[in-house]
Amino acid sequence: MKPIQLPHGSVAIVDDEDFDRVNSYRWYMTGNGYARTNKNVGGLQRGMAMHRFILEIQTGDERIVDHIDGNRLNNQKANLRICTHAQNLRNQKRRRDNTTGYKGVTFDVKAGRFHAQIRNNGARKHLGHFDTAEEAHAAYCAAALELHGEFANFGDQT
Repeated sequence: MKPIQLPHGSVAIVDDEDFDRVNSYRWYMTGNGYARTNKNVGGLQRGMAMHRFILEIQTGDERIVDHIDGNRLNNQKANLRICTHAQNLRNQKRRRDNTTGYKGVTFDVKAGRFHAQIRNNGARKHLGHFDTAEEAHAAYCAAALELHGEFANFGDQT
């Protein structure tokens, strides 16, 4: 693993075998946290994300690359996988505006209990009401493993 220095002190990491190829470009970090460069494609300057560059996915190719650990600057091949848009969404972290501290859990004021739910293929699945946020989160985690498999993300970090 080798670091690629980005402006303003940010660092992306890549595999040793990709370092020379990646480091031959000037990279910057986008507002949403990805490493990006401008690359000459057919005589035109095109933006290229580092993770797509490493997996050699060309501009115009609509395939999606997922960062398994959620770290957009960890561009080691073992952390990257091709996926569908739905799979990529399943691997999202807990939302920053979450007030319970647990992904898939909200507090139902009317019921006075914690409510667990999960989305799968665009449909919301209610998992039940629970006395504690921890119990509701356990139900979410079990459903995420069952429905999302390797793309299950329990939202343990923001």
